[in-house]
Amino acid sequence: MQLDSVHDIQKVYRELLQCMARPGKIADIRDSAAKADFVRECHPATFLVIQTLLDAEVTFHVLGERKDAIRRKIEDYTFAGHTSAEDADYIIAPAETGEPELLEAIRGCKAGTLENPHQSATWIIEAGALGGSSDWKLSGPGIRDESEAPIALSEAFVRTRSMKTQEFPTGIDLIFTDGDGLISSIPRTTAITAKEESAWVM
Repeated sequence: MQLDSVHDIQKVYRELLQCMARPGKIADIRDSAAKADFVRECHPATFLVIQTLLDAEVTFHVLGERKDAIRRKIEDYTFAGHTSAEDADYIIAPAETGEPELLEAIRGCKAGTLENPHQSATWIIEAGALGGSSDWKLSGPGIRDESEAPIALSEAFVRTRSMKTQEFPTGIDLIFTDGDGLISSIPRTTAITAKEESAWVM
């Protein structure tokens, strides 16, 4: 079945909104992702999120070894402009992205300002699999008490991300995708803490 550029993208958009409103929620877009079987450069779910969010008015940056092929694909389908990680509105981290490159880009990406917090980077990060066990819990707006992080995260990643969200409302928003067609989100307002800790990590 062919991908419907209106119906399927609208469905992905609705699921993304639910994930942003309920941090840690895992949404299933497998039906739509299965129609994007023409995508070889990244996860089909990643490409659908990209098609949903990017257009000619925004910029993006791609990390990893396959960045050139993914960049061309994004430009062909969205007309968004490629730029540096420091200036990009959206940063895509494919599955093969090494952690040193990922952390360096997080440290350098824009987080908005107090006057214009929306001028920050949104991250689209490919995960091995969503829904596995995690050593981290989430708390904050949209979460009743606590919930488990939807993905295994390294301590270095959590620490680096926390440095970008210290001064609300500035920060970065994270969207995760996997190869099975699942998506999830951890927005800037969400605190990530180790399960054995009670204090928030901001």
